[in-house]
Amino acid sequence: DKVEVMGGKLFVNGVEQEEPFTAEDAEYDFGPVVVPPGNVLVLGDNRNHSLDGHIWGFLPTENVIGRAVFVYWPPWRCGSTGMF
Repeated sequence: DKVEVMGGKLFVNGVEQEEPFTAEDAEYDFGPVVVPPGNVLVLGDNRNHSLDGHIWGFLPTENVIGRAVFVYWPPWRCGSTGMF
């Protein structure tokens, strides 16, 4: 996948992503980058205050050792529905 943050918005393969969970638009531009096979690009939902993949790069999937089991933010999505 090709990933880019441009004009405060996230684009994946040229398609703007709908992200109602982000606190605000990104105040930086990033990419475009192509995520290599066997890797993921992790971006935080608090984009302007997250030390995430736009800072440290790609994460090998072999280093992903857990899975989400509970959503606590935003409050209206709190719970484990759809996690298992």
